Amino acid sequence: MIELPDLASDIDARWLNSVLRESGRGLPPVASLEMQRIGEGVGVLSEIYRLKLRYADGVDAGPSSLVVKIPPPVQPIRDLAASYGFYQREVTFYRDLASQVPMRSAVCYAAEFDPATQNFVLVLEDVCNAAPGDQIAGLTLEQVRAAVDALAALHASWWGRPELEALESVVQPFGMAPYHEFSARHGAAWDSFHPFLKDRISPRMMEVGEKMSTWLDALIEEVLNGPRTLCHGDFRADNLMFETARDGSASLIVLDWQILTQGAGAFDLGYMMSGSVAPELRRAHEMELLRGYHAKLLAGGVKDYDFDQCLLDYRRALLIGFTYAVQGGAPSDMSVPRMNALITAMARRCDEAMQDHGLDAFVN
Repeated sequence: MIELPDLASDIDARWLNSVLRESGRGLPPVASLEMQRIGEGVGVLSEIYRLKLRYADGVDAGPSSLVVKIPPPVQPIRDLAASYGFYQREVTFYRDLASQVPMRSAVCYAAEFDPATQNFVLVLEDVCNAAPGDQIAGLTLEQVRAAVDALAALHASWWGRPELEALESVVQPFGMAPYHEFSARHGAAWDSFHPFLKDRISPRMMEVGEKMSTWLDALIEEVLNGPRTLCHGDFRADNLMFETARDGSASLIVLDWQILTQGAGAFDLGYMMSGSVAPELRRAHEMELLRGYHAKLLAGGVKDYDFDQCLLDYRRALLIGFTYAVQGGAPSDMSVPRMNALITAMARRCDEAMQDHGLDAFVN
């Protein structure tokens, strides 16, 4: 087992070289490194650092930079992550599943989790040449199309597979511990966080947020009534990187697999559309995109899943995304401008989707 850093200050060239030796990837030793915090106000549950690497003179250089991901030094956020098993789940993804999903993820050089302390570390490829999605600005239509195509491929490839049952000890479906008792978790976060939201969302959404403290479990149970597939679970703009081809099309690199789960595939799509897409763009294209997603599922071999069920799963997901803003925002520092803007954007877009689709009917 590699040495897990407790804090970012524990990361240095000595530590990195020991990790790279363990990885067996044959990278040359690093002479020194410069560490830069990235993703502040983007990631909620972890701290992410870019390591700019320098190699000794005369040594064939390896990558110019890598990325390290560790827990934040904020106990409430660590507690939230531990209660859901987020860190163990992401380590499991990079160790065991990344090669089995038809989505590009960052190359992993080290993935370690300590169940006794709930500490973890990931050392990953730095995909700095790709353009990050921006959740506050919202995804462009080309980016959304690339994301929908990638989701359809992921979901079709894992639809109803028997291997899903074997994964349940780490990658649980919605409704199974620790992905359960959502109403109580939402209610506890709502009690402390609703003052932040009350001037940012409509009174109608405030009423829905309050009711989710008792109705959310029932809503999520409905997501389990159909066939299961593997879902990213946090498929939002800030976890997506895009490479643009000469013809203007975008290809996708997907980050942050901490909330990997099992459920209705349309959950990922609805969550992205309500949290990462400007309402005007969503309204103009969501039915076209949803029909395209459903058609790609069928082309990928999915059977006995009609469009009406897909639409219902999608609409439920539009609303479920609101609890991510509540539960993610409650332990976070809203004095950080980008974090404030991120949670505000998520909540307001969920509000717009709720009103457009009449989603308050789900909690009445």
